[in-house]
Amino acid sequence: MMTIVQILIIFIVPYLIILGHRKFKIIKILSPILLAYGIGILWGILEGIPLDRDLSMTISEICVPLAIPLILFSADFKKFIHSAKTTITSFILVIVAAFSSALLTGIFLNGKLAEASKISGMLVGCYTGGTPNLMAIGMGLNISEETLIVVNASDMILGAMFFLLLISIIKPLLAKFLKPYKHNGIVEQAEERIYFRDLEKKEKITAVKESSLLMIICIGILGLSVGIAMLLTGKMDVAIIMLLVTTAGIFGSFSKRIRKVKYTYEIGQYIILVFSMALGTTVNLQEMLKASPTILMYVAVTMFGAIFLHLILAKIFKIDVDTAIITMTAGVYGPAFVVPVAEAIKNKEVVVAGLTCGLVGYAVGNYLGYLVYHLVTLLL
Repeated sequence: MMTIVQILIIFIVPYLIILGHRKFKIIKILSPILLAYGIGILWGILEGIPLDRDLSMTISEICVPLAIPLILFSADFKKFIHSAKTTITSFILVIVAAFSSALLTGIFLNGKLAEASKISGMLVGCYTGGTPNLMAIGMGLNISEETLIVVNASDMILGAMFFLLLISIIKPLLAKFLKPYKHNGIVEQAEERIYFRDLEKKEKITAVKESSLLMIICIGILGLSVGIAMLLTGKMDVAIIMLLVTTAGIFGSFSKRIRKVKYTYEIGQYIILVFSMALGTTVNLQEMLKASPTILMYVAVTMFGAIFLHLILAKIFKIDVDTAIITMTAGVYGPAFVVPVAEAIKNKEVVVAGLTCGLVGYAVGNYLGYLVYHLVTLLL
């Protein structure tokens, strides 16, 4: 019974946030994503309220690959190709920054930890492609189970903190010294859309039918992607699933008929709010308190060092603020967080770029991890 109640709350609260978005100024100021994430965190902190964190994690893991095709259906991928140069440059800078930070942290803080070189290898993989790389590199380097758990917990703590900044104050801050993003019409801007309630009855019926059909197709795409991943690897490989749902979304966007279906992006936006709330409930204060202060410091220096270096390089190479943010997100978190951050900075045009960078990060992160491990070992 409690499982059903938890699922209902996680799905109903984001819907209420959307309903209140036009009516209450506070929601616009905070942003719907930040509010959903904050409510989730508050739920996780309060004692006495039943909560199954594993269930919340499962919901969050399902939401993003389900939302990606819906988000991409409204994109014009042909126009993205013309703006790819800046994105590629920015993501290369993300890789350079993560590599440099992990290497330097490994060299200068090696005496603080017994497995510093392995941790540095894990972290460069993590901050160029997300948590799956961190786990894969750690297991590949035979790091101790205790260290693996604490490094992962530390990354989750710091990642949760930085995600909160990403969806709230990062863009206004960075906009002070990075140039503004130049919109190129890849996708229709949200403010140009007509609200559902303003449509004629016949248009409403058509919109519901078409968007519902695409939603069913997206569920089928996700199921098929999971099946292919299981067939190829024997497990639900995140990289393969993300690659397949992204590819399906891009292919769908080439169809003008699919691209013109109303409210695919809005439905995707709602699913991202569900993701944000579910993710917020997984923030565990007990795990935060258990994390080793030394490893937490090591991860913090590497993570924020990589972010700081990337921003300096972005300024030097004249990268715009939105591209810098979305490529940074793709590196630090992987493709799963690209859509919610793009929504938070109010720029749908960077979604395709961010997802592409995140998938590239999955591919190169493991190689960089082993390279940093061997370099730190050799230099000490």
